[in-house]
Amino acid sequence: MITHLPLMAHENPKNVLIVGGGDGAVLREVCRHKCVESVTLVEIDQKVIDVAKLFFSETTATSFDDPRVTIVMEDAADFLQKQNESDRKGYDVIIADSSDPVGPAESLFDPAFYEQMYLSLNAGGIVCAQGECFWSHPELIENVVACCADIFDAVEYASTYVPTFPCGQIGFLLAAKGDEVNLKKPARKMEADLAQTMEWYTPEMHSASFVLPKFLEDKLAPLRPEYNDDEEDEEDKDRDCFLQQCAIS
Repeated sequence: MITHLPLMAHENPKNVLIVGGGDGAVLREVCRHKCVESVTLVEIDQKVIDVAKLFFSETTATSFDDPRVTIVMEDAADFLQKQNESDRKGYDVIIADSSDPVGPAESLFDPAFYEQMYLSLNAGGIVCAQGECFWSHPELIENVVACCADIFDAVEYASTYVPTFPCGQIGFLLAAKGDEVNLKKPARKMEADLAQTMEWYTPEMHSASFVLPKFLEDKLAPLRPEYNDDEEDEEDKDRDCFLQQCAIS
């Protein structure tokens, strides 16, 4: 979901940056999208990639040799600052697959890092970052949403279920450059061959992931920037009510 939410919310993601993700799982999922032309993975620890290739070569670490991929060994905060100071191509999607905000990953939760990501995006670009668990880190989520609302034009928190994470829940912070971006709905149709292999993501799951428990929605709603996310697509307008097909009299 950390991959497919931002890639599907973007109309045509060609240039993607992955922050962290040395296990290769996010990279694997990004490379499944044929529209992506270039992927840069910035990892601070070479050993993470080495171990993934050694032990997970048939599961997560399957796409490091994809010709579209460039691997950079560097602190992502330093990398983005250098990129923004140079004449470089912007990113359509940035995925920050970071660990918890302690130790090496602490700088990736700093407001300055989100500012650098914003500057690195093309118009209409989307950031998706690991957003912690709303049961154990509600204050952190509030702070990050409030911070991003001062920087980005659209900000949302999405939620999904991961049994191996604490409390079985993990969230994602999504933010966009441009208030015309609707993060809550897919902006394009997934390729048919890719859609057939999906075991979790669907357009319905995309939208549903932004429906939050009331206690959390009440905290986050006042913090989000105002933007138009209520546009009803033509497919929704034309779809008949399922009850019209009901045979029960």
